[in-house]
Amino acid sequence: MRVLMLHADYFKYEAVEKTRVSEEVDENERWGGVNEPVLVVFVCSEKIDERDPTLVAKRTVESVIDIAKQVKVRNIVLHSFAHLSDSLSSPDVAKRVINEMAQMLKSSGYCGSKTPFGWRDSFELRTKSHPVSKVSRKVVPE
Repeated sequence: MRVLMLHADYFKYEAVEKTRVSEEVDENERWGGVNEPVLVVFVCSEKIDERDPTLVAKRTVESVIDIAKQVKVRNIVLHSFAHLSDSLSSPDVAKRVINEMAQMLKSSGYCGSKTPFGWRDSFELRTKSHPVSKVSRKVVPE
C-alpha cells in the first residue's frame, strides 16, 4: 500500500465519469468534501496487498492516525489514487481495503469518509505548509 497524506484547509471533490471499476453511488454521493481542516489520504493498493488486505488496512490506518494526531485533525478523507504505483492490486482488493480503512477510522472515533471508488473525478484542496503537511508512506503486509 502506498499513501500520500496531505493536511489541507479543505477538500472538495466531484465524481464526474464512471469507469469499468466504478462503484455504484447515489447521485448525492457524487460530490462532497470537508470545509475545515482535513487529512486527505490518497490510497493506492498494490499487488502485494492481496496477501492480507485486512492487515494492510489495519497498518495503514495506524499510520494515518499517527499523522492525524500530529496535525490535530479528526476529519480524514480517503481517496483512491492508483497513480502512486505501477504494481496495482485488483480493483476488488483495492475497494475492500479502502472500505475497511474507512470503517476502522470511524471505529477509532475519526470522521472518516471516502470518495467514490473508481470514478474519474475532479478535486480541489489547499494544503498547509509545515513539516508534516505532506507525508508519503509505504505499508507492507509482512
